[in-house]
Amino acid sequence: MNNHRYKIIAVAVLLLEFIISFSLFAKIRNLFLENNINFNSSILVLIVLLLLLSITLFVIIYRNPDQVKEQIQENSFNDIKDLTKNETQDKNTESINIKEYIQRIIPKEKSKDIEKYTERILSNIAKEFDVVQGLFFIKERTSDIFKNISKYAYLGEQEPQNFKLGETLSGQVAKNKTMLHLKDIPENYVTILSGLGTSSPNNLLIIPVVHNHVTIGIIELALFKEISNQYDTLFKELSNVLGAKLNEN
Repeated sequence: MNNHRYKIIAVAVLLLEFIISFSLFAKIRNLFLENNINFNSSILVLIVLLLLLSITLFVIIYRNPDQVKEQIQENSFNDIKDLTKNETQDKNTESINIKEYIQRIIPKEKSKDIEKYTERILSNIAKEFDVVQGLFFIKERTSDIFKNISKYAYLGEQEPQNFKLGETLSGQVAKNKTMLHLKDIPENYVTILSGLGTSSPNNLLIIPVVHNHVTIGIIELALFKEISNQYDTLFKELSNVLGAKLNEN
């Protein structure tokens, strides 16, 4: 009811503006004619502009007030939603001290025994993220083949298979230089052996180790517990730091 009344008033005001404008135009024209004064066309232009302004204002105020209100509320809600999202992302980033994680995972001194060195890295990662099995592959200097160099809690009957750049999931990760996180992987895709029997983790992380835009290693991690996406930045930094470390003389 209020909206209907509001629109009636708006139409009435517009009609009144038209009547006043035409009356004013007629009086000005008659005044010029009675005094033998040339009628200036600029006055006509001014009156037309006033009419156009009146129409524009009418269109603006004639809009449904509820629609305008809803649009304002929607914009405000979106602004609050974006702000909340940014605050949540900031909190997640602040909750992870990447530098401390890197210090705990990568030994300060690089060992000459690359197998023991990478085994220690796998062991440190396992402690931080409850990894149940891990593999570390290193790329051969003279080929595109990645060979398994160390293992963590691997008790498979067969040795881990080597792979080439671009082949298998790990080979694709090496080619794309982008971490892959597989969730809800099929049963028996990865088998964990222990004194309690066999089991199948449902999460697999494949992390490229990159140096100078070249993948020099691959880390495969099997987990029962899913790792939050907020750790993506950590693993990217780990990839770069570890890549530089492995290339130290």
